[in-house]
Amino acid sequence: MSDTDQSEMQGMLTRWQTLKTQAEGGDLRMDAEIGQRLATHAEQMHTKLEETLNKALELEHLTGFGNLKSADDLRQKFALKANNGNDSAVKRLKQSMDIVSLMSETYKLAIGKISESDQSAADKLAGLGMGDS
Repeated sequence: MSDTDQSEMQGMLTRWQTLKTQAEGGDLRMDAEIGQRLATHAEQMHTKLEETLNKALELEHLTGFGNLKSADDLRQKFALKANNGNDSAVKRLKQSMDIVSLMSETYKLAIGKISESDQSAADKLAGLGMGDS
């Protein structure tokens, strides 16, 4: 992974960690329906990434390159691109999965905080006798 790509992935991870912290503290809130749809979409993305990760793990076991030394070197290079290399597909997919998981958790927390806020306001109004019609 290039330094730019690595920096971008780290930046996204940091951004979503910050948003999650804000949601935990109640500073980030969102409509329940929108938040649930976003969380569902993030979970679907995670599932697709997991399927792709499983396929990438299979690419570690490549064949059909022939018996030459250069063919073996090429096979090993492609295997490292799939898994175990610094720039491997598996590493990038796992990082993406971490970010998508943070997204889903953040959406769910933001929904919960707005629901808690709504319930708290309703309880206060009921306590004042203003919630009755």
